Amino acid sequence: MFKNIRWKFILLLSIVSTITLVMGFISALSISSRPPKEISNKESEQPKSEELDQNYYNILVLGDSLAKGTGDEKGLGFSGYFSEYWKTKVSKEIKINNLAINGDISNGLLNVVQESHTLADIKGSNMIFISIGGNEISKLKNTDISSSTTKIKDIQDTYLANLKSIFNIIRTNNQSSMVVFIGLYNPFGKDLTSDKVSILNEWNYQSQQLLSLDSNAIFIPTYDLFKYNLQDYLAADNFHPNSTGYQAISNRIIESLKNYK
Repeated sequence: MFKNIRWKFILLLSIVSTITLVMGFISALSISSRPPKEISNKESEQPKSEELDQNYYNILVLGDSLAKGTGDEKGLGFSGYFSEYWKTKVSKEIKINNLAINGDISNGLLNVVQESHTLADIKGSNMIFISIGGNEISKLKNTDISSSTTKIKDIQDTYLANLKSIFNIIRTNNQSSMVVFIGLYNPFGKDLTSDKVSILNEWNYQSQQLLSLDSNAIFIPTYDLFKYNLQDYLAADNFHPNSTGYQAISNRIIESLKNYK
C-alpha cells in the first residue's frame, strides 16, 4: 500500500515538473518573439544648444581678458557698467553672457565663435561686445622690430583675416545685432617706443576700417582714454584697466550709442 502511494506521489511530482517546464519554455518563446523595446534616443542625441531667452535683452561679450573684466575690483567690467545704464533705455531686463577668455588671441576667438553654443548665443543676442588683439600687440614691447618686420606683418595680416572671419560668422547668424568693438590702448606708456606705438595705431585703424563696412557696428577708440590716465585707469598689474578704467570705456560706449535704439 505504501509502495503504491509512493509511486503515485512520484508520478504526481513528475507531472507537475513537466507542466512547469513546458510553461517556462512557452514563456521564453513569447519573450524572445516580442519586438525589441524601443530605446529612447534622448541619451544618444547630442545636446542641443540652448536658445537664449528672448524675454531678456541679451548682451554677448566675446574676446580676451579685457572683455572678461579682469582687473576690475568690482567685478563688472565695461559690459557690467554699460548694462547699468542701458537698462534705463530698454524695456526688457538685461542679461549678460560673457564668453571671454583670459589670454585669448584672434585665433582663439575665431575658434570660439564657431562652436555650436556660441553660434546659438550669437543668434539670440541684441548686442555683441568684442575685445581682441591686446595679447598679440603686447608682445611688441620686447620685440626687435628691425629684425622682425616680416613676422610682425604676418601677425597683423593673420589678426585682420581672423577679424574678418569672426565678423562674417556673426553676420551670417545675426544681421541685426549691434556689434561694439573695443579698440586697443597702450598700457606701457613711454616704455613702448614710438615705432611700436605706430604699429598699435595701425591695428586700430585697420580694425576701424573693417567695422566701417558694417552699418550696425561701431569701433570704440580707447588709445586716447588711457594715454594720459594710466596711473588712474590701470589695475595693480599695470596692464588691465581697474574699475575707473572700465567705467571710462563704458562711458565712451554709452556716448557713442546715445542715439541708438
